[in-house]
Amino acid sequence: IRILDGNHLPASQKRLKALRGVRGAALPGLAMVVYDPDSGLVTDLVAGEDAYQHERALAAPLLERAGPGQVWIGDRHFCPGALLRGWAAAGASFVVREHANHPRLRDAGDWHAAGRTETGRLREQTITLDPPQEHPPQEPPPQEHLPQEPSGPEQAVPWRRIELTLAQPTQAGDRVLRLWSNLPATVTAAQIAQAYRDRWRIEGMFQRLEGVLRSEIPSLGHPRAALLGFSVALLAYNVLALIERCVERAHAPDAGAAPKVSLYHLVLQIRSGYDGLCIALPPEHWAACGPIDPPALAARLLSLARRIDPARVRAGRRKPKDRTAKSGPTSGPHFSTATRLASKTP
Repeated sequence: IRILDGNHLPASQKRLKALRGVRGAALPGLAMVVYDPDSGLVTDLVAGEDAYQHERALAAPLLERAGPGQVWIGDRHFCPGALLRGWAAAGASFVVREHANHPRLRDAGDWHAAGRTETGRLREQTITLDPPQEHPPQEPPPQEHLPQEPSGPEQAVPWRRIELTLAQPTQAGDRVLRLWSNLPATVTAAQIAQAYRDRWRIEGMFQRLEGVLRSEIPSLGHPRAALLGFSVALLAYNVLALIERCVERAHAPDAGAAPKVSLYHLVLQIRSGYDGLCIALPPEHWAACGPIDPPALAARLLSLARRIDPARVRAGRRKPKDRTAKSGPTSGPHFSTATRLASKTP
């Protein structure tokens, strides 16, 4: 599973000369992140220096890294025909939420009931997209920041559209969600709806990334510096996620669920012992890493994880937060730092 989502870096401090005296928030960029919820690891990243660049444009290079056996899950921003056909051409599957404006359908079958989930009622139909249009050479390219579709063969196999009528509306007030997928009929509509529901796990990863690893540094105003800091935090997160999974696996009982490890407590343990480690064993005595053998590395990590007291890194249970209605404007005036720097370059 590959969950795709964009993370917009928050406004930075205006330490750069080109940003001083400018009203509005300075946005240093955004990052397109691919997350594997089964392993808990970030598998890919595409960074964009222009904060106003659309997420769909950043997602286009990821089509080259898609392949058979993968299921890409995204929200309505990733529903243009170019991305859907690109995943299908690569042999990958997708589950995306329907966009109101695109792509256009050539044919849609009859609806039929597809069961229920714990959140609502399901129905399903088959859909076929309009063939991609060829842009004449004399016409200017479209202005929308989207991956462009070359002319080619029509959609070979009809896709599926699943409609979920919710028992309770979403925070945005939506009662009906429509999902598109090219998964085979052996995958039920309820499984597709549950897979899309699990998409929100990447939002939890973003929260842990910022809250524990300080991935968004306000003093880094230059887009490349801010994105570098975010990328380094992602690498650190992958290391911690691997340690977290090893501790859970090493202390998993024969019958029952594995202990849930807190990334926050794990970071506290590492931070409190790292200075002492450097005193007892200076870095010049560390052995250089040679070629990595994954099975041998996994066995070594599990052996070390068994020496960790799981009670010291166990995640605590917290009461669910009450939903409160937000009032007032959610954002103020802002501008893209990269665009501002480009306009000031002689």
